Amino acid sequence: MAVKNDDNALKVLFVTTELAPFSKVGGLGDVAGSLPKALSQAGVDVRVVTPAWPGVLEKLEAAGVKHSTVKTKVYAAYDWRIHSAEVIKAEVNGVATYFLKAEDYTGDMYPQQLNFWTASPFAVFCMQALELKDAIGWTPDIYHCHDWTSAFLPCALAWHRHYRQTGGKSIMTLHNVAYQGVFEPYPFLDASGLEPWSFNSSTMEFYGQVNLLKGGIVAATAVSTVSPTYASEIQTYESTRELSGILYQQRGKLRGIINGLDTKFWDAAGDKTIPANFTIKDLKGKAACKKALLQRAGLDPNSDAPVIVCVSRLVEQKGFDMVFNAAGQIAETGAKLLILGSGQDWIENGLAQAAAAYPDSIKLFKGYDEPLSHLLYAGGDIFLMPSVFEPCGLSQMISMRYGTVPVVREVGGLRDTVFDVDRPEGGNGFTFLTCDVDGMMWALRRAVERYKDKEAWKKIMLEGMREDFTWDKSAGLYKEMYEDLMQ
Repeated sequence: MAVKNDDNALKVLFVTTELAPFSKVGGLGDVAGSLPKALSQAGVDVRVVTPAWPGVLEKLEAAGVKHSTVKTKVYAAYDWRIHSAEVIKAEVNGVATYFLKAEDYTGDMYPQQLNFWTASPFAVFCMQALELKDAIGWTPDIYHCHDWTSAFLPCALAWHRHYRQTGGKSIMTLHNVAYQGVFEPYPFLDASGLEPWSFNSSTMEFYGQVNLLKGGIVAATAVSTVSPTYASEIQTYESTRELSGILYQQRGKLRGIINGLDTKFWDAAGDKTIPANFTIKDLKGKAACKKALLQRAGLDPNSDAPVIVCVSRLVEQKGFDMVFNAAGQIAETGAKLLILGSGQDWIENGLAQAAAAYPDSIKLFKGYDEPLSHLLYAGGDIFLMPSVFEPCGLSQMISMRYGTVPVVREVGGLRDTVFDVDRPEGGNGFTFLTCDVDGMMWALRRAVERYKDKEAWKKIMLEGMREDFTWDKSAGLYKEMYEDLMQ
């Protein structure tokens, strides 16, 4: 059911290239799929626009979401021709959502190689988002953009020959600054409609190339990141290298707001994909989940050894080289390590070799399996997340919802959500600071040792399960940010 907003409510258009569950690669899709609902419930008149990538409309049909085609198409002038798109309107989680169907969105969501031609659909999408108001008869006060794929929109509002006259306001949310949208400037500058002076070292020029994210950061009215610690980290050279100077210069308009979770989807008490449900008051079902998980892994289902689980993209950012380099030490603790994910070949190969070397201790499930991920969260005892950097992270929050105690590196959003149990005031997990095997194993050994004390372990589990990871608080902070922009 749609949430009715006051006629005087702030009007915000989410401009996103991912929207869970219809198009999702990472955390951006999760945020775009759940934050608008929370904002709507907080009284914001929020709507969403996103491309209808291949398969998206079919998923919409399969989910039973009613949709219709808006009479008026949207148009964008780019590369000396007019790009049109059909507007498919649907109600997703009570929020009006517009899927743009066009030839521009028939390729891969994220191109393997970025250049003028592969970057063009994202520029076209942003201009069509700016034109959406004429098709639907609703004009946003603020455009809320996400990562480099929608960063062209703030650039257009600041420097485009036509759109800079409109006076719109924009927010640029940085989900992962490692991906910036960098490519050669020719023929982009001529084709895009941006003024020539938009390409200089103070705007979107980046060592002779176009950097869309840099341009979006400079041009946006405000900038946010997905955790307070990440907002501080990205201003340092160690974190973002050459982009850190720009982020430091723009720090006055930068805020860090931690992501929330869809707590109805990630809920040990109501999750239909796990063999037994459980709650804070009745944890018996967790033992059944652990037994089922061990059976799935081909291990002794009656083992009382702690089960360490990982659900992740297997990429350098996530620190899995530390994991396979510590395989022998992990096996020596007596714990079982179960990993689900896919990613870079060298990391997949390293973990596969570790699993082959220690078959009774380490198991690798390659690929992604949604029901299995739920079973890992529910059946695990310890969730390992040794990230090199982590803008926010959702897995540590999910694991705590299922009573699985996180072991994480103190970085980004992990530092904002996981607090070491050995602090004087206690905590909900185990943390380490140094990005190396020694640091990770120091925290992991403490967790394995503490697991032997069942009462102490139960206390840590319950501490995590009590954490409030709903979107309510974060939605309130975003609403406050919107209101500040309108003053």
